[in-house]
Amino acid sequence: MLEQEHRWNLVWALAPYGLLAVAAGVYLFTRPVAPVPLVVAVALAVWHWWFVMAHPSWWERRTGLMLVYFAGLLAGTFVLLLHDGVFAIFVPSLYGLAFLALPGWVAYAGVVVVSGLWLVPQGTDVGATLLINIGLTTPMAVLIGWIIRAMEREAIRRREMNERLTVLSAENARLQVLEERARVAREMHDTVAQGLTGIVTQLEVAEELTASNDPVRGRIATARRLARDSLVEVRRSIEALRPGPLRDARLGEAVERTVVAWREEHGVPASCTVTGEARVLAPETEVAVLRAVQEALANAGRHARAGRVDVTLSYMEDVVVLDVLDDGVGFDPSVRGFGLTAMEERVALLGGTVTVESAPGGPTAVNVTLDAR
Repeated sequence: MLEQEHRWNLVWALAPYGLLAVAAGVYLFTRPVAPVPLVVAVALAVWHWWFVMAHPSWWERRTGLMLVYFAGLLAGTFVLLLHDGVFAIFVPSLYGLAFLALPGWVAYAGVVVVSGLWLVPQGTDVGATLLINIGLTTPMAVLIGWIIRAMEREAIRRREMNERLTVLSAENARLQVLEERARVAREMHDTVAQGLTGIVTQLEVAEELTASNDPVRGRIATARRLARDSLVEVRRSIEALRPGPLRDARLGEAVERTVVAWREEHGVPASCTVTGEARVLAPETEVAVLRAVQEALANAGRHARAGRVDVTLSYMEDVVVLDVLDDGVGFDPSVRGFGLTAMEERVALLGGTVTVESAPGGPTAVNVTLDAR
């Protein structure tokens, strides 16, 4: 869809060259040639190339430059029409360029200004021009431009929706993988690891009850060593199923490391505070908290332009609470990006809640609450 939009934009950008070439050709072969119209025609071609072809990003991002560009087109076309009315062939292209170069309702004002060019050529029948060109052609150009703008908005809306669905689908797939890894880790911990721990304990007791000179004692010691080695390997596999920052650190330490890394990357003061009695949580809960910290800090770095960020992780009796506060420029909480939406979905899968408090020009507070039992 995006490639199709680019093709249509290219058609709109190249169309003026065709009409200008036709007008110049008719002028060369049917009129006494003067240098001024040809020089102006070439100048218009170069002007259009510089503002539209050479800098396509200016169409949507540089409104001031596009106003200058369109004013130059109007001035050049005015000069051409003063010299010869045959250059009226080029005027219809200005209707399209008004919608290409000018934003919003300014484009419609540009179309109205273009309609006045029909009155410039000498000997123009004002009545017929007003009736045909201004009374009919201009309203049709406005209508067609409005339809094209509506189609573009719909195409952009659909493209953004498709991108959103793609991101959410990928995020859901990743969440399913994380959930499955967490489930496997729980099963291994609750079955294999616990079973091996019991076996080791029983073998240690049996070894103590066996006489030192009993040959069975050596067998028991060997079995105990094998069981303990297997338990170490199982625990190592369980840790490998956890996200990188959580493999060799508790949740509070992983959060603190994330904050420190963000602070060093962005050069913005950031603090991390852990309150309450830290304890091991379910793997999926720890993953959700860590991802929430990463997303909140990423948003603060990309969008908030914050001067300071404070992160607080609170262990309470039955819940764990994450608070991320920044003093940035804020945003409208009703307009959520992909990251916040993914965070809410991830937390909601675990029965938790995400609260975002913000406003344009004010601080932003993100609160994540999850069951810690």
